[in-house]
Amino acid sequence: MKQSNFIRRLAFGLCLMIFASLSAQAQEGLNVEKIFQRYGHAKGCKMVEMRNTSLKGYQMKVYKSLIYKSFASATINAYLKADRKAAKKIREVVDNGKMTSGYYMMAPMEKGINRYILFSNPSGNKGTVIYIEGDLSPDDIMKLCYSRR
Repeated sequence: MKQSNFIRRLAFGLCLMIFASLSAQAQEGLNVEKIFQRYGHAKGCKMVEMRNTSLKGYQMKVYKSLIYKSFASATINAYLKADRKAAKKIREVVDNGKMTSGYYMMAPMEKGINRYILFSNPSGNKGTVIYIEGDLSPDDIMKLCYSRR
């Protein structure tokens, strides 16, 4: 009986460790991970995380978004600039000399899973950062962001 409980607890602990490591691998090597860690549970910020989901008909392995207030803008912009250096494809919108939105396509994960960092900070009062993993192409990202359904 005691050995049976021990084995169950051990199996449960191993499952927890596996799920934790899978979650951490999602943004491995990207600075956007630091944004979600630092501001995901901060006062005045809202974070949404979904796995294996569909949004507007597009399948995604990981979808994470963060809406943040202006107090975090400088730090978040620094993290985004760092990820920009490693981006494989860059699309940015500049309005009156200020970058207001865009996306970075990062190096794909194994099995061809694409990774995108999307961002928007049009007013300075608040902004949004989104991280997506999935089989989406750059055209799919543009349709997802700019199509009206």
